[in-house]
Amino acid sequence: MIFRLLAKLALVLFGNFTIFAHNLANFDVEVIAPSSGVSQELAKKISEIIGKKIESGKNSETQVFADAKMKFQKLDASLRTQHKILWALRGGYGVDKIMPLIIKKDYSKEMKKIIIGYSDLTALMIYFSQKYGWLAVNAPMLKDFATKEKSSKSYMDIVNFLKNKNGTLKISDLQPINEPSRLNKIVKGKVTGGNLTCIISTIGTPWQIETSGKIIFLEDTNVSGFRLDRLLTHMKNAGLFCDAVAIIFGDFGANADTIKILKTFANNLHIPVYKSASFGHQKVNLPFVYGFNGTISSHQNNAEIVMSK
Repeated sequence: MIFRLLAKLALVLFGNFTIFAHNLANFDVEVIAPSSGVSQELAKKISEIIGKKIESGKNSETQVFADAKMKFQKLDASLRTQHKILWALRGGYGVDKIMPLIIKKDYSKEMKKIIIGYSDLTALMIYFSQKYGWLAVNAPMLKDFATKEKSSKSYMDIVNFLKNKNGTLKISDLQPINEPSRLNKIVKGKVTGGNLTCIISTIGTPWQIETSGKIIFLEDTNVSGFRLDRLLTHMKNAGLFCDAVAIIFGDFGANADTIKILKTFANNLHIPVYKSASFGHQKVNLPFVYGFNGTISSHQNNAEIVMSK
């Protein structure tokens, strides 16, 4: 009996994933790879999912020595294509090296697109959402679909978002972690954020994140306790929390001190701060959209954010 139930569950989960994968082939997708590459095996799986052949590229370590101009030329061509969706192959490393080349070009006359990715793609998504008003969605990348590392809801939400042509998104597991967030009031602001380490690297650049009036999503992966506090403190010292309306911390990995550090840091801020397990590098990575209008509603010990255009 238990075996049959497990087999049925596996069939349902696999069947749902197959539907998600088939849906990707129906979208007008251009694959972008400004960060790291994937193995030939993964490249083959991704090619099957999206219905077009892609190159495997190189791993994270070789990106330190990669030809930034060559990578820029490929990305520049994709940014000017007529494909509606630019979906990142994977994260890793490399975007910071080509951003100086990106900002020298003008994309104001190009067809507005949807950029999908997270992690190392953070700077690119911040820049195009702020500068040109393009939709940028923090969501699973194509590598995640091939490896099936994310939850079914992570895949389902981004696919449904694309099918419904920029519909409403919701994250419902927000936990208030400082006094301003426990006041049970409505908080509204435009959405921004991304990977904390990558956001720090935008400070002082022409593509620096804009946080005034914003709800800031922040996540990272396997950051040690003192380093996490150092990154957040640097962001605070740079004045990026002064005029923000709220912060939502996502997943930061398995460090035992993470929650304590986040709560201690939040208690020294004047704006509401929440904790969520619904986005980041781990199993669950639900979408949020840069530039969307976010509304946070608090209900006693929990809260949710609804995001819409």
